[in-house]
Amino acid sequence: MVSFLYIVGSLCIAKFLFTLVAELYRALLSPGPALKKYGEWAVVTGATDGIGKAIAFELVRKGMHVLLISRSAAKLQAVKSELVSEHKEAMVETLEVDFSALSADRRAAVEKAVGGKDVGVLVNNVGISYAFAQWFDELTDAEVQSLISLNVESTTWMTRAVLPGMLQRQRGVVVNMSSAAARSPLPLLAQYSAAKGYIENLTRSLAAEYATKGVAFQCQSPLWVATAMTFPGSKVPIDERATLLTPSATTFARASVARIGNGVMVSPYWAHGVYCWAVQHLLPDWLMIRLALKLHKQVRFHPKNKQKMEEKKTK
Repeated sequence: MVSFLYIVGSLCIAKFLFTLVAELYRALLSPGPALKKYGEWAVVTGATDGIGKAIAFELVRKGMHVLLISRSAAKLQAVKSELVSEHKEAMVETLEVDFSALSADRRAAVEKAVGGKDVGVLVNNVGISYAFAQWFDELTDAEVQSLISLNVESTTWMTRAVLPGMLQRQRGVVVNMSSAAARSPLPLLAQYSAAKGYIENLTRSLAAEYATKGVAFQCQSPLWVATAMTFPGSKVPIDERATLLTPSATTFARASVARIGNGVMVSPYWAHGVYCWAVQHLLPDWLMIRLALKLHKQVRFHPKNKQKMEEKKTK
């Protein structure tokens, strides 16, 4: 009996160590992809700020042409100007789309923009979280709809827009940005966690559906990244917020692009990968839920957020 338990225990430890080493290898040592094997063009949503903007720059640095999609025409033009000034050989196009109200006409505009291009990479980056931790019934109807539109519908419709061309060419990769928030239930961020869970399961399902058709699907799950979304209203320059576990958008983007096409479910930045591995293998769900609830209650009842809730109720 003792020998049996020793063998089982040794196998479990070996499995844990193997998955950890594999995660570190993929993040730090695995060679990056030859992106142009997928196609000449990359499409990036939410491309004017934070992670999306940084990924667009990294893709251009790797030799890709890019179609930037976002809701602000002014920001799109500014990012395009930056890219062209730094990479004069790159072709950069923009498309103004508000994913919070993705009508049939706007979907048709997206399909037209990507239809004539050799789109090899789609990065579904656009998304939104809560303004701060809240109970589900405290969200307004508009907030609920925005969480669905910007996290779920945007990814779904963008994938449908590029997929026919990729299937015709028998090559391409769709990269869906999720979050570690999808890995376990998050009380007071329930709808955000659920929306990212949709992204993860959509990716895994489509990866299986199209595995033999030349089109790859990948879900990237970051933790915290030093962006305006992570630190809204920060009085300190966002890049100065960067730490080991909260990398700058540029640092994360380099890891993100290096992992494109390498695995279905990944946390591309190495420290995030180790953290997610530890949470998945060492902490039970009930403990993660309890810790998340305690933390998010503290956020919800912070004096600044209590004031925001009072203001919401008066509108």
